[in-house]
Amino acid sequence: MVRRTHKKSRNGCIECKRRHMKCDEQRPICSNCISSQRHCEFLEPVHFANASSSIGSDTAATSPAVGSPAVTSSPAQEPSNNPEDAPVNMLHVELAHNLSSEAMDTLNHQRNMSGISFQDIWRHGLHAPYLVNELLSLSALHLSITRIEQRTFYRHHSTQLQSYALRSFNKLSSQINDENCVSIFLFAGILGLHMLCETLVYRDNDFESFLDQFVQYTVLHHGVRTVAGGGRWQLLQQSALKPLLELGERIPSADASMGLVCQVLLDRIKGLHHDETTIRTYQQAIQALQSVITVIDSQSPGNNSVDVLIAWPVLVSREYIDLVAQRKGEALVILAHFGALVDTHKHSWVFCDGGEYLVDSISRYLGPQWGEWLHWPRQSLAATNSVH
Repeated sequence: MVRRTHKKSRNGCIECKRRHMKCDEQRPICSNCISSQRHCEFLEPVHFANASSSIGSDTAATSPAVGSPAVTSSPAQEPSNNPEDAPVNMLHVELAHNLSSEAMDTLNHQRNMSGISFQDIWRHGLHAPYLVNELLSLSALHLSITRIEQRTFYRHHSTQLQSYALRSFNKLSSQINDENCVSIFLFAGILGLHMLCETLVYRDNDFESFLDQFVQYTVLHHGVRTVAGGGRWQLLQQSALKPLLELGERIPSADASMGLVCQVLLDRIKGLHHDETTIRTYQQAIQALQSVITVIDSQSPGNNSVDVLIAWPVLVSREYIDLVAQRKGEALVILAHFGALVDTHKHSWVFCDGGEYLVDSISRYLGPQWGEWLHWPRQSLAATNSVH
């Protein structure tokens, strides 16, 4: 799991400081702001770091990052620490091969990512260590899921490679220019894919902890995507990213009509008589949900719609994510609807049973009084399970 790290503030968040209250400085939302339903924000710049579960002492040794002294490594043994023993890191070779032949292939039947060839992605990574290391990290994550008997080994190396990628990205994130903006945008997309997979597949048994992890993932992904955009959309649209950016053009606009499922959900929320700001926040999240449903329904049978599912957490607003962090029932119901869509793609290693976990956990968390609200997600889950 990836989270945001920060230096402790002496005065807490901006809202607590304004209200002259002691802040516990919990991120992304402190306890005071959760209880008072206020927008929580800190003055310090956010740094990206890795927060995967600690690895035991029996785990394989740290994987070197690309660009560091090379060592050999294989799934059956710990890597050598002597660069002279082998000038090529065989683990990295294995991960690169798996990335091109298996991991990326399972995301799209044409061995590309929304029309972007693997060769193009790799070419942009040649001068961007953060991108290459994140690609190898994603490959290791894939192997940790598909090779159960070697899960600890590959997940550990995935963690190490991603940690290096994030540190490298932090050093360059303030130096975005025309030469590196494509690499940074690709990094943002692949990092988002990685974090969503990590959140759904390697989840905590405790649902409260899972929700915290999901919120942290979404906030971080929003942040990196914002940095990646950097006011260079016109340049990005003229690059190899054009097919990927066209995904956004296929997503219906916010004023597009809603289908029955989303309209019923929105009508229920409006019936609760929230203030206009809250209703707009929920309406935007439901519209984003409808956009995903529309794209999926428009695709021919057998087509892969992983891309648009990954896009939903970026399409929703930060205000909606704050409501999820506050455990608002309506926000969790919307999340359960997203989980039902994810469950239709349980065959993908990116999601596995994460969608089913979302629907079941939210149903138990909210209780029977929310049964009618959750009718469609549970019905969809039952239909998917009957097919499989």
